[in-house]
Amino acid sequence: PKGITANCIRDGVTDTPALRKIPGHEVLLEGARRKNPHRRLTTPADVAAAVGVLVHPNTHWMTGNIIGVDGGEDIVEVS
Repeated sequence: PKGITANCIRDGVTDTPALRKIPGHEVLLEGARRKNPHRRLTTPADVAAAVGVLVHPNTHWMTGNIIGVDGGEDIVEVS
């Protein structure tokens, strides 16, 4: 009733100081690069751009979603 929307962003593997604290993070980074159709990691700028789109007034009817911001990383099968 107050016009508030809520969505969640599920980003791809992003090379951050927090990720680097995870033992074996190098394997996560390389696997994500290999799996991603764009052959790169998600960046904080990628996530910020998605947030910028979501704050547009025309997205008022989008709510309760989990939005993947990963360049397709999550949906690709690696053989």
